Amino acid sequence: MTDLVEQPVVSKRELVQSFRARAFVNRDLSAIDEYLVEDFVDHFAPPTDPPGRDGVRLRFGQAAEGFHTDSVDVLLEFERDDLLIQVIHINMRHTGEFMGLPPTNRAIKVGGFDAFRIRGDKLAEHWGVYDIGKIPDALGMSPASWGEMWHD
Repeated sequence: MTDLVEQPVVSKRELVQSFRARAFVNRDLSAIDEYLVEDFVDHFAPPTDPPGRDGVRLRFGQAAEGFHTDSVDVLLEFERDDLLIQVIHINMRHTGEFMGLPPTNRAIKVGGFDAFRIRGDKLAEHWGVYDIGKIPDALGMSPASWGEMWHD
């Protein structure tokens, strides 16, 4: 008798694309509970955020207050064992107040890196680095106001 290995129903890429489409682009935060394991770990999370799914829900909700993500382009991708690593561009528009600046509807492209560990057919861990420092500049804000981005 051979041991059965738990295989994902869809590919790693399809899983991440589907999660991004629902939770990030369509702002369906119920996808967080559907796509992330109960003990999800987000290594990108600030230490002041709640851990796990609650922290993801908080960050996605905060981002949605100021921006609408139109799409995420995958520029490079690598898979190894249970990991999916991607270099991405997040294409978004400034649709809500951000650091005191009213909505401009200006399009912004933010580069980044995502790595996901997959467990079965769910996301178990995330690492990410994003060029968020370019957002105030892309919105035409003065460098003096950038410090507000890093404080509560």
